Amino acid sequence: MNIEFKKIGFFLLITFVIFSCTNKKNPVGFQEGPDPISITIPYTLFSNFYSFEDSCRNSNSDKLIIGNYESNDTFNKAISLIKFSSLPDSFYEVSDVSLHFMIKNSHNFEVIDNTTLKIGKVISENWFETTALWWKPTDSTDWFNINEFSTIDGEDIILLDIEEIIYYEDNDSLYIKLPDNLIEDWIDADSLNYGIAIFSDEEDSFLEIHSSESSDDNTPKLYFDYQETEEDTTISTYNRTPTHDVFIYETDIDYQIFDSLLIFSNIQPVKMYMKFDLPDSIFTNEAESDIQDTILFIHRLTINKADLILKNNGVNAYPLDGTIYIDPFIMISEDLNLEDPSFPMLLKDNYEDLYISSSSDSLTSEEFKVDIIKIIQAFTSGEYDNYGVMLKSIYENKDFIHLEFNLEPEIQITFVPPYLDE
Repeated sequence: MNIEFKKIGFFLLITFVIFSCTNKKNPVGFQEGPDPISITIPYTLFSNFYSFEDSCRNSNSDKLIIGNYESNDTFNKAISLIKFSSLPDSFYEVSDVSLHFMIKNSHNFEVIDNTTLKIGKVISENWFETTALWWKPTDSTDWFNINEFSTIDGEDIILLDIEEIIYYEDNDSLYIKLPDNLIEDWIDADSLNYGIAIFSDEEDSFLEIHSSESSDDNTPKLYFDYQETEEDTTISTYNRTPTHDVFIYETDIDYQIFDSLLIFSNIQPVKMYMKFDLPDSIFTNEAESDIQDTILFIHRLTINKADLILKNNGVNAYPLDGTIYIDPFIMISEDLNLEDPSFPMLLKDNYEDLYISSSSDSLTSEEFKVDIIKIIQAFTSGEYDNYGVMLKSIYENKDFIHLEFNLEPEIQITFVPPYLDE
């Protein structure tokens, strides 16, 4: 037994000596356990800043917006369209018609009643929830006014005489008493049931209300009582959510470019483009080693972390609490459309999605960190040329969120230098 233990001990000793004396390098090319290095790309290495408006699209979301908001000298008006198609086939009498909403957010609506909210019966064209825009109710039709949805009485809508609008502050709900003959007209001529439009002319004031895509407890509801025939002694109660609801909003049709500004907006959508330098020296100087092949060194860097830091300047900040969600894209072309206002500054052929997770933060944060690790690794590896990055919101066309950032962004990078054969 002792002889066997001695043989095993001798074998382990010889193995240790052999591996301790070997000069073989790590086959993957890295030193064992190198320390990560942190660097900062300062704002002085950023050479271009642009923000630019992009196209307005249909917004099928869990909220409807009513009101007006001005951001970056751009006036935006939002109108909500609501339609109830599943009405009774016939009636003898309709009574007690009311519309109920749950408010999600409110800005500057000190008084919510029939003086601040207006409701019109849509009369010009039918509209579809998935396609309705300020300029077109469907892909193949125009509003009466052709160039835009018009709230002028007698064109796209007829204003309704609203008897009562009550705001219940305890549970943030709205009660709107509608005319009985509105429902009667829709039942008598269901092919002309284009729903209603809700809007406001109050300056810098808007409501966000829950839509039919919200939870059952918060969806809009239409109530009314009706008798189907004169002889019918039973009074039925209608209680339904909208079959269609969407908000449309007014913007100009020019794609404005904001040179030397960093703006983030959902309505009208504004994206950000920025170009920055990544000089080799900022990596090689920090590595503190005798580098024989700079290009190979840069290409074989391992980027552990890379955050683009945007600093909130507090200008035109969204007036409500909330969160922003930013997606970064890598630019694959340096062709910028700076002259033609009928097209956005960047088209989809200009950038590519590397499928980086969205970065999010509170609207009140002083700094916003956007994860761009894959973009920086793509630049240093030589896989992509450095044409900069584009940033956009994942909730474009959904609300009035608008922020501006100052012109001193930076990029914080943590990397591990490679081990190169001499």
